Amino acid sequence: MYDSDMNAINTPTYLRLREQIRSDIVDGIWALGSHVTLAQLSDHYQVSANPVREALLQLQGEGMVEMRMHRGAVIPAVDERYIDNLYQLRGAIQVSLSREAARRATAADFAVIDELHAAYVRGATAHDAAACVQANRELHQYIDGLADNPLALDILRSRSGLVDAFRRAHGYGAGRLDIVVEQHAKIIAAMRARDVDAVALSVLEHTESSRLDLLKLLRESSAARSH
Repeated sequence: MYDSDMNAINTPTYLRLREQIRSDIVDGIWALGSHVTLAQLSDHYQVSANPVREALLQLQGEGMVEMRMHRGAVIPAVDERYIDNLYQLRGAIQVSLSREAARRATAADFAVIDELHAAYVRGATAHDAAACVQANRELHQYIDGLADNPLALDILRSRSGLVDAFRRAHGYGAGRLDIVVEQHAKIIAAMRARDVDAVALSVLEHTESSRLDLLKLLRESSAARSH
């Protein structure tokens, strides 16, 4: 899901391209750990090399790619340190945002939140990891957005893409989808009660269990590659 201003016709090509490349990394079109050249990207997106280079430079600033002199870029692989650092950051930011969201949420907001939660439940019921990744991202972005802190949202959004890509590729651990459904429901219930402390604790529980699940998947993936 992209910001509407990114789709405006007067948006510079490199900004629209930045959003598309980020989305394609998450969707697995450009795999984690892979190398992509400027020529390859220019051909794929049917644009010249200059906006590709500008888009990659911006994505490098977000940690989504690592530039290589005259050789394009590498999509970083996710490791344990990255997951630990990201979820420490995510937990701190989302606790603050969720507290404010609980104070601000209206009846109309809860209608949207319930719809997004239902989308996740449908994905979980179908064991559709890709749908769950998308629904999870949209649900948290909406809740976080209620706090009206664009800087915090930019940090979360720009630094979460690689983990979303890892999720799309590796899915969720056993029983994780049902656990997330319960955790989302707990967060939403605490928001409805305007219990900011319960919201904060529920968000911390959610981010920590997500971190542990990702680390388990990463270790299982590493072990499988070693055999």
